Amino acid sequence: MVLAIALACSDTSGPVTTPVPTSQLHIVAQGATAPPLYTDSVSFYAVSGQDREVRMYYQGATPGVPGEEILRFKVPGDGLLRRPDGTAFQPGDSIRIVVKAIDPTKFLFDFQPSGLEFSPDHPAELTLQYHNDEHDYNGDGRVDTTDTRIQGQLDVWQRRPPDTLWHRLGASNYESYEELDVKIPHFTDHAIAW
Repeated sequence: MVLAIALACSDTSGPVTTPVPTSQLHIVAQGATAPPLYTDSVSFYAVSGQDREVRMYYQGATPGVPGEEILRFKVPGDGLLRRPDGTAFQPGDSIRIVVKAIDPTKFLFDFQPSGLEFSPDHPAELTLQYHNDEHDYNGDGRVDTTDTRIQGQLDVWQRRPPDTLWHRLGASNYESYEELDVKIPHFTDHAIAW
């Protein structure tokens, strides 16, 4: 017997769109009832030859206890390619990675060190949970079919400051789980947007 499970998933990994300036990008906001972030930054050491990951959470129901996950960032053991200065990683080399919420009212994150590059064959992986977002994406005061259409267009976008142009990365959008999964080639700012 074969069991099939259907999930609402939008694959936005089609042709890369033209870069969009910050003034035209719609960065998704946290919902009015979303809990605050447990912490606005997390860090860890990625080590060449070891799988490593870091997670960011919302504040839990009990003060001082993490709640629901908002972000997960994974670096496979063979994922580190080059440091920001261009030097290659050797087995056992490590680098400290910091992820910071730039604006805690939006799904907008800064990944450091800027310029860190990952293997094109084994890139880093970013998962963003957006179930605590503002579901009235177009801001017209109601959640309707227009917002459902916009949800299907959500993607992870990336820019390298001070550049103001954002590039769509082509994330898989698991709409029924309100989750975006994307491969990350290098470090910079990342946002959920359309």
